[in-house]
Amino acid sequence: MLTQATFGPTTAQIDRVASIGAAAWVAEQFNTASMDTHWDYAIVRRGIPGCTVCDAAYVNGVMESFWLQAVRGPDQLRQRTTLALSELFVISEVNSTISEIPHAHASYLDMLSRNAFGNFRTLLQDVATHPAMASYLSHLRNEKEDPTTGRLPDENFAREVMQLFSIGLWELNQDGTRRRDSSGAFIPTYNNQDVMGLAKVFTGWSWNGPDRSLGRWMGWVSSGPAELNWRQQLQNYPEYHSTSEKRFLGVTIPAGTSGEASLQIAIDRLFNHPNTAPFISRQLIQRLVTSNPSPAYVSRVVAAFNNNGSGVRGDMRAILRAILLDVEARDSSYANQANWGKLREPMVRFATWMRAFNARSAHGAYRIWNLEDNVSSLGQNPLRAPSVFNWFRPDYAPPGPILSSGLVAPEFQITHETTTTGYANFVITTVERGHSSGANAIVANYAPEISLANNPAQLLEHLNLLLTAGRMTPSTRQLITDAVTSVPASNAAGRVHTAVALTMLSPEFIVQK
Repeated sequence: MLTQATFGPTTAQIDRVASIGAAAWVAEQFNTASMDTHWDYAIVRRGIPGCTVCDAAYVNGVMESFWLQAVRGPDQLRQRTTLALSELFVISEVNSTISEIPHAHASYLDMLSRNAFGNFRTLLQDVATHPAMASYLSHLRNEKEDPTTGRLPDENFAREVMQLFSIGLWELNQDGTRRRDSSGAFIPTYNNQDVMGLAKVFTGWSWNGPDRSLGRWMGWVSSGPAELNWRQQLQNYPEYHSTSEKRFLGVTIPAGTSGEASLQIAIDRLFNHPNTAPFISRQLIQRLVTSNPSPAYVSRVVAAFNNNGSGVRGDMRAILRAILLDVEARDSSYANQANWGKLREPMVRFATWMRAFNARSAHGAYRIWNLEDNVSSLGQNPLRAPSVFNWFRPDYAPPGPILSSGLVAPEFQITHETTTTGYANFVITTVERGHSSGANAIVANYAPEISLANNPAQLLEHLNLLLTAGRMTPSTRQLITDAVTSVPASNAAGRVHTAVALTMLSPEFIVQK
């Protein structure tokens, strides 16, 4: 449960789940408040109160807030779900219009967090009208068609909101498998005419405020991004909105319909489309539990998406309960199947280490900024996905047995010889010395482990529970034990460093089961 629903187990959380059970723990998490907002941390306070050396400036401050909440936040299910949503509804500061604009990223992460336990329809609309997404996918200040000049509305967001954020490319059955036509071919969900029609809906949207002046439309009402209204959804400017007929996905919006009304019709169509529940449900299962959920597993989660038991569609709490409490997520016999589980993404591995060993800096801030280097770091960093397609695609399959077996392994898209070596280098250095240096150094507290250093069997059993969910194989245990006992007993810290590093490099840790 904790490897799936949090950024990593802690001894206290292991005891808590063992005490109250998985279902009660999930219910408890739904009612656990966040420790902070990213906006307050990175924009209002700019870091830890009273810390003179940890000013949370620029987008780095939002990253610090991300890591603080991932590692120390009590609302772990919300934080892990927010990560999953951020990898579905991607914005990035890499080569984009929102590079080095912390207001955009802090506000956007807060919006995802706020909707993590809400309703998917609200989430979809908030994503579509958030200024960070609108800037990233270019529908901010998108203008209506002009027959005189030949100008057409920008189609970027209209295409991505269908392809990536709601219905996907291919028609699906309710168990997530692709539908076929009478000739056996897969059936596309939309065509270029649908894109063109939907693009008209996303015209006339720009900055929120007390007026709809040209200055506000253009963003000229301030001297910089700090004063623009990144925390409010976009408003529609009728002068720039297309009032011609809009046709897409079998829906016709009559000519003369306002921008606000057109948006509601479009979001309703995407939300209620039969593809949305299986397309989104399968990806949430992938992000939290397993890369290759069975059709039966997907169909059970889809049923919860379609109806939470009280006639409500899109209830995120019902969806998450269905994902995390399903027999395939909770019955340990599934974990023994070769095609079950997922590669733990590098950012989560790092957070797991920090949580397991109470790693923190002297001043309490998590000043972690640059992890995407492939040679000496993780090859992955929050807020810095290379494109709207995230770090990895949900249907990616590496060449070899996985591909030939018809399976997928998304996280393998950023796993290759260089990143594997880089991760090993990162682990060996970080486990022993901590991350960063000086006052910013994030160092583990290995006191409980050092007390077990003279008893390698107990030390390995402790790490087996904390890091590998009790799945460490006898062969791995023996290899690590041999390495630990080769370190003199007088060097207790060295023994612990060896045991922790090798456990974090083991398949049982890297692969989440």
